[in-house]
Amino acid sequence: MAIYINGAQAISPQNTFLSPEIPKDLIKYDGMMQNVLPDFKNYFNPIEMRRMSRIIKCSSAAAAECINEAEIDTLNAIAVGTGLGCLEDTEKFLNKMIDTNEGMLTPTTFIQSTHNTLAGKIAIDYKCTGANFTYAHKTISFESALLEAILLIKEGNKNILVGGVDEITPENYNLRKHIDHWKEEPYNNLDVCNSNTPGTVAGEGAAYFMISADKTKNTYAEIKMVELYHRSNGISALSKNLNNRLQDAGLSFDDIDLVLFGYNGDSISDTYYHQVKDMIFDNHVHGYYKHYCGEYDTSASFGVWMATRIIKQNDVPENVILGKRKKDKINNVLLYNQENNKNHSFIVLSAC
Repeated sequence: MAIYINGAQAISPQNTFLSPEIPKDLIKYDGMMQNVLPDFKNYFNPIEMRRMSRIIKCSSAAAAECINEAEIDTLNAIAVGTGLGCLEDTEKFLNKMIDTNEGMLTPTTFIQSTHNTLAGKIAIDYKCTGANFTYAHKTISFESALLEAILLIKEGNKNILVGGVDEITPENYNLRKHIDHWKEEPYNNLDVCNSNTPGTVAGEGAAYFMISADKTKNTYAEIKMVELYHRSNGISALSKNLNNRLQDAGLSFDDIDLVLFGYNGDSISDTYYHQVKDMIFDNHVHGYYKHYCGEYDTSASFGVWMATRIIKQNDVPENVILGKRKKDKINNVLLYNQENNKNHSFIVLSAC
């Protein structure tokens, strides 16, 4: 059965929120990339806003505009992917526990530190009493939530909200810096594809999509395929498996008009993108997206947002293209993401 994306909104380190197209002028970051925040007064009253952390506000605002864009009457279910959840509230709770020597603590930060706070807040706001799932599967958290939504649609649910949300905090950034997870500063996001050293660029984001079996005037694209592999058993095996899955979706390698890679500047991790690009999709149009959003566990959700805009506008910005090859019509976009040869994910969106 056909499954469509009828709403897509993303808050990111670029000016993407409420934007009908991909920003062509990138904001340059030397180091940690944090979200460009909207005016939250448009979404929350002052008392409510004071008690909400940054990630909850970003998540709820992006979800609200996604739901508004899809123009739905009833939200049937929610599926959210998040690798680290409400990191800022978790840090606050743990730090207060240390400061008070495990004494009396206020419950707010503990309640809001759980991963499912994000989906729970949306359910309360929209009185959604249907299925409510939160997936914390590291770098395939969003893809797992998306697969859950597809299963819910096939079971007869009509409108499913799917999200990918993660945040970066100064404390978490410094912790990971000690294990060389990030690039040595100064290093900017515009150089992601010009790197030959280990480490990546820290990012964050909140992207939401309204998934439905019904096509509407707001439809961005059709979800043709979502495929996950924990590890690659070599390029030949990966190519064979991927070809079989594309055939199941009624497609072939030749039908793919654009491949969006998750290049993140890490010379070790990017090796696998090079292999797939050169050995499977050598004759295709190539693009990338993490210079817009940075690296985080659910960054693939931003890649899907980018793919929806590319298909809707039938345009790939010059700063997204790798190389000079282009196509006049973009019908099928394949998004490929992985983490050091683990959690390989392939998502195919098609024009409709």
